[in-house]
Amino acid sequence: MADNESFRITRQVYETLIDIDPDTGGAVAGLAESWTESNDGLTYTFTLRQGVHFHDGTELNAQAVVANFKRWESLPASLSRQSTQGFFGVFHYDNNIPTLPKAKDLEIPAKEKENATPEELAAEQQRLQELADLQKQFTTDLFKGKSEGGSASHFRSIKATDTYVVTLNLRRRLPGLIEALTLPGLAIAAPSALTGGPKDNPAQSLTAKPMGTGPYKFVSLENDVVRLEIFADYWNQARLTDNKQHPEVVLVSSIPSPYNREGALLADEIDGFDMVSVDTMRTLVRSAKVVVQRDPFSVLYLGMDQRNHWLAKPEFRHAIAHAVNRSSLADKLFIQGSKYAATILPPSLSIPNPEDTATHDVALAKELLAGIGYKGEEIEFAYPLRVSRNYLPLPERTFAQIAEDLAQAGIRIKPRPIAWTDGYAKTVLSSEFNGLHLLGFSGGYRSADDFLSGILANKGNEFGYKSTLLDSQIMLARSIPSGEERTAAYASILKTLDEDLPLLPLVFPISALAFNGNVTFYPPSPMLNECFADVQMTNSPAISS
Repeated sequence: MADNESFRITRQVYETLIDIDPDTGGAVAGLAESWTESNDGLTYTFTLRQGVHFHDGTELNAQAVVANFKRWESLPASLSRQSTQGFFGVFHYDNNIPTLPKAKDLEIPAKEKENATPEELAAEQQRLQELADLQKQFTTDLFKGKSEGGSASHFRSIKATDTYVVTLNLRRRLPGLIEALTLPGLAIAAPSALTGGPKDNPAQSLTAKPMGTGPYKFVSLENDVVRLEIFADYWNQARLTDNKQHPEVVLVSSIPSPYNREGALLADEIDGFDMVSVDTMRTLVRSAKVVVQRDPFSVLYLGMDQRNHWLAKPEFRHAIAHAVNRSSLADKLFIQGSKYAATILPPSLSIPNPEDTATHDVALAKELLAGIGYKGEEIEFAYPLRVSRNYLPLPERTFAQIAEDLAQAGIRIKPRPIAWTDGYAKTVLSSEFNGLHLLGFSGGYRSADDFLSGILANKGNEFGYKSTLLDSQIMLARSIPSGEERTAAYASILKTLDEDLPLLPLVFPISALAFNGNVTFYPPSPMLNECFADVQMTNSPAISS
């Protein structure tokens, strides 16, 4: 399971070693009641809660945690890469140490240098300085226990050092590890469910019947409706008794159309729904429905695959950046308060934007296109159908507005609509699609690395983009402790992305949920860490025997 809609269910069934404080967004005790970090930052020791049971009745202990890590470690890349917010994304398990480019590879060719603009010469000097800085940081001992293949995996080993004590060893510092362990892709499953499947995926049964320690147990999936029921032996009984209005039974289904979702709520066929659109917001407010907004912590972007003849040209990608009116997009198609995105990192992460990021300038876009001889050749543009995402509530209209902006600059597009359920994400993330596409990312914890590692994990296939300079910057930034140096490192990464432009950040959307009068409280989370056990209702279905 790799997307937010799957995680909406698994967050009820599973729990993680570390939890998220609903008020601050910081890390707090989860299944691990405490933890320590060694002075060198390479060893973490977790003490687990006692008296915690999985839904199959077995006890949570250190061996159970180790079994989950061993499972993640042994997954083939084809499966591990399906989730960018799990073991692969956090530990960069399959990554290799990048080979730094040579200075001559970053220099403007001699034949072109005499005609280069001052801006191009300044950018060249900046790239060369960044390379020199990286060369100083690269040593022969980047990672403890470095393999012959030059693995850049931060993960070294994990073992049960006592019945309820787990020791995790790293090969290189990872200051954001504790926060990363809150990700739903690192939730702990019952060991009994981790075996019995095919050789390449022994835990395949988890897809059909997830089994964790959470407040709800999975009961059934029938007619596209997931049924969850409260787990009677849940370890945190105080959570349930303190909120006597929590739902005993939860039914979750998918209604792709925002207008059908609105209609179902107005008819009281459902108690609530996620992904309120700017259109349905007006009707809901007039109908006195409760609308709960989340702070923005996701980004919508336009992918630009450099295997395409025209998208391979930096001038063409920058022309697109000037052609698209991102402010208008945010104002017209997203909930009030949504902002255009200059970078892929939300403002709340406090990483400075590069200077002179592209602004809406159709004349400049046309000038750039004319300079490379573009004559209006078609560029394929994929967008999803019959779906809403918290970063893309109205995909068809978003596509239409961007397509109109591109047309104003003289860029011809060939629409390629693909239903989400027909494999939209798989298509645009593959090497077989080589055009423009809409996609987004929702942050799982408060870290720049979560966004960068998540969005760029598959950059070769998704964007046709390779950059050892960027790979090196990201690898080194991950190990820098919080502070000015880390902030500066991530600011440099944003500069590289702004120059190379493998994708165009579009909008930081505000997402929202709507409820009828039966729901009196819902705990919104920017990271989507929303547990139904904390919801308050005036009437909830009883568990039938």
